Amino acid sequence: MMKKVILSLFFVLFLSAVAVYADQVKVNIVCPINGASYPITDPVPVGLKSAYFTASFSVTCGGGSHSVKWGFDGGPAVGSVTFYDQTSVQFVHKLPAGSHVFWVKSDCGENKVKFTIGK
Repeated sequence: MMKKVILSLFFVLFLSAVAVYADQVKVNIVCPINGASYPITDPVPVGLKSAYFTASFSVTCGGGSHSVKWGFDGGPAVGSVTFYDQTSVQFVHKLPAGSHVFWVKSDCGENKVKFTIGK
């Protein structure tokens, strides 16, 4: 009986240690999805020149004041914000047809995804 208690306690401590040292994703881009085409329609519109789509992401940085900026392709940031530990952003943006990169850069991490407007 004592052996089971000790093994159970060891297992709980091990899981706690793993949880403490496991690194979470600092910058999580929800939409656009990497490799996806927008707008999502069936059939695909022919001759699409541009489209509005929704972009969404979250940033989690512990321990104080942080900043984040976001944009498309190689261009300047289209938005920025200062936050404390966590922020979530969702916005609608219009882009021309073709391949694009959505990027998010924070003082604690960054992420980017590639996507296409039209086919």
